[in-house]
Amino acid sequence: MVQSTRRLLGKLALAAVTSIATATLFVGHSSSAITYRVLGLATLEQGSTPVVRGPNAAGAAVAGGRVAGARRGLLLTRGVVEEISGLSGSDYTTVFGINDAGDAVGSSNTTTAMRAFRNPRTGPARELPPLLGDTASIAFAVNKRGQAVGFSSGRGGEQAVLWAADDSVRALPRPAGAQASRALGINDGGDAVGSSTTRSGLRAILWASGVSAHDLGTLPGHTTSEAVAVNARADAVGYSADAIGRRRAVLWPSGSRIVELGTLPGGNSSQSLGINSTGVVVGISASARGSRAFIWTPIEGLRDLNDLIAPSAFVLTHAVGINAAGVIVAIGVDVGHPQAASDHDAHELRIFLLLPSGARP
Repeated sequence: MVQSTRRLLGKLALAAVTSIATATLFVGHSSSAITYRVLGLATLEQGSTPVVRGPNAAGAAVAGGRVAGARRGLLLTRGVVEEISGLSGSDYTTVFGINDAGDAVGSSNTTTAMRAFRNPRTGPARELPPLLGDTASIAFAVNKRGQAVGFSSGRGGEQAVLWAADDSVRALPRPAGAQASRALGINDGGDAVGSSTTRSGLRAILWASGVSAHDLGTLPGHTTSEAVAVNARADAVGYSADAIGRRRAVLWPSGSRIVELGTLPGGNSSQSLGINSTGVVVGISASARGSRAFIWTPIEGLRDLNDLIAPSAFVLTHAVGINAAGVIVAIGVDVGHPQAASDHDAHELRIFLLLPSGARP
């Protein structure tokens, strides 16, 4: 069940309002500009490989990381941090997704294997079972209809699955020649995205209405790709990578060709992590200044989110998601810490909510 952990707020909570943006981001041809206020949500301890997802329509985020010496699932709302305990008896829980109703999904380490769970906003957590004959499962995302996606695994390897609102599970079809698959995102219409494993590497997949599997392809000259999020229009985002693994943030517009979003100045890699219903994309890019959170629009292209907030004692390194109102969840570290994403497990991580102008504090 969802349990209050107000006793942990001394360790987790940050100052309520951190800054007001001094730079602006113009959207389309309008003369009105977006400014961002930054609110601190939580701090995760050193030694944790973070998972942060959100925001839902209410601006809530979920996370998994090291807190008070243990791996915990967390629900982060403005001014409140709650523990999502996952399955009973687990000593290791991660939350990967939240829907607009506040229902969360993730995985808990049980006495037998890692198992997926659904945690309603009220009431106890319920296990999301693996496919018949499999032993483990993980759920990565959930939509407002209660459909969740992830994978089931056993002797036959990993298989992308969809759980219905009644917790029943079914396999999502593998493309021809695929050896394994994972579903990582789902929209409210039931379109799912993820990846399949082939002999040449990962390939981004769209399961239209959770039924047919479509290979989304790669950028020219690239060999691998993965889709991590999908919006209501079935636009998908993720990355495409070349033969030596250098990633580029990409957008797969519904019914159209793949679009490269580029990198920030001085960077040689990037990755899209979230997209909202209007097609605004957020993610992470390398740059001459280190790893930086970005926002992308068709008009303005790729922008460093750090240039759109007031000068601060922290650096935003990842923008992990954006909702329809333009509210963004981002990860940051204090100025002076190494900014490489691979170095996140060595330093305390700060989780922020970025509110566009006009949003309530």
